[in-house]
Amino acid sequence: MDDKDFVFINKNLSEKDDKEFSDFLKKRKTRNLQTNDKKKSKELQK
Repeated sequence: MDDKDFVFINKNLSEKDDKEFSDFLKKRKTRNLQTNDKKKSKELQK
């Protein structure tokens, strides 16, 4: 794991909030990986 994979929150979250936040981070990570893949393939095409 990279340092980028860790998120620290200085607040207790309810179980529902914790799950929602976790889902948000997973979606964000997936979206960032897809964007990075597109950038890399454009660079390779040049």
